[in-house]
Amino acid sequence: MKLYDSRPVEIRVTRSAKVHDMIRRLQLNKVKIRELQYLEDEVKFEISRSDVKYVRAIRKKYGVKVKIRYLQQSRIFQKTGWTFIGIMLMIIIPIIFSQILWKVDVEAETPELKVEVEKVINEKLNLNHPILKRNVVSDFEIRQTIMEEIRDLSWVHIIKKGSSMTVVPQLAPITDNKTEQSDGLYHLVASKSGVVTHFDITKGERRVLPNTTVYRGDILVSGVITVGEEEYIAVGAKGEVFADYWLETNFEIPRKVKFISATERKWTIGLKNTDEKETEQSFQKVNLPKWISNYLEIKKTQNYITTTQELSEEQIESFILPLLHEKILRSLPPKTIIKKENILHVTFDDDKVKGKVLF
Repeated sequence: MKLYDSRPVEIRVTRSAKVHDMIRRLQLNKVKIRELQYLEDEVKFEISRSDVKYVRAIRKKYGVKVKIRYLQQSRIFQKTGWTFIGIMLMIIIPIIFSQILWKVDVEAETPELKVEVEKVINEKLNLNHPILKRNVVSDFEIRQTIMEEIRDLSWVHIIKKGSSMTVVPQLAPITDNKTEQSDGLYHLVASKSGVVTHFDITKGERRVLPNTTVYRGDILVSGVITVGEEEYIAVGAKGEVFADYWLETNFEIPRKVKFISATERKWTIGLKNTDEKETEQSFQKVNLPKWISNYLEIKKTQNYITTTQELSEEQIESFILPLLHEKILRSLPPKTIIKKENILHVTFDDDKVKGKVLF
């Protein structure tokens, strides 16, 4: 590729009979001659720096004395093809690279949760390699895909900065629904109808076998042990009995749902906020000397952005079911596992979504 260097060069040729032939030969080689002057002892003109090689070649042929003086040598950005290409690359390359998502990080509470989320990102969302930002699915779809695969999450924060993205999964709080009981002697009684799967008992005598259908109120583990034919010992029943059962629930949620997403955490330096309410949530502060802490504070803050989205029928599997899954799971005993869910029916009104789900 030929690069054109247009920086001016001054040429001085000692006057002789061959000067006119030399200039004519330069013009035949398409050399632009500017500021041509015929002086008493010499001929002076300007050409572009890229044409100096022609002057040197022709000078030897015609045997004339030539003085070459380069102009504008101290300029930072020279008017050359290389300068133009360099400037274009400085502009184009950052623009192109900024359109690519290079890195996706996961910040989780435990290493196990981090590995589980990274597996979903790599297998379901295909974000394990650089990808154009326009090909990345929306934050809503990323969040719902992760929450659909990992049902223990209550929310997923997505923080974007430049060409990187950070995913912060938030586990749902664990609720303990066990009721305190006195130290009396009891039977373990079925609270729901279902099929018994297995036992975990420390005291008592089993009254049913695994894979047996039981009904609410049936005695599953007796607190009275039979000894011999007519002797009984009351020891009390302790332990847990696990069973599979169906739970039908009706739901009604607003058609328009608000989502709160967190922005990037950043360090800020400013005057101390004396107001009771802060516009940003503070996570970490730097302990300053007392004489300056009354006026200045350094802290790490984070903003939250609220967006509103209207639910559609396509979001039943990706949003409504995970939401109901989490809500139902919180109301059940801690060791409960939801194995399956079936949507019986769903209706969409102007402002409500109503339906029935069988868990």
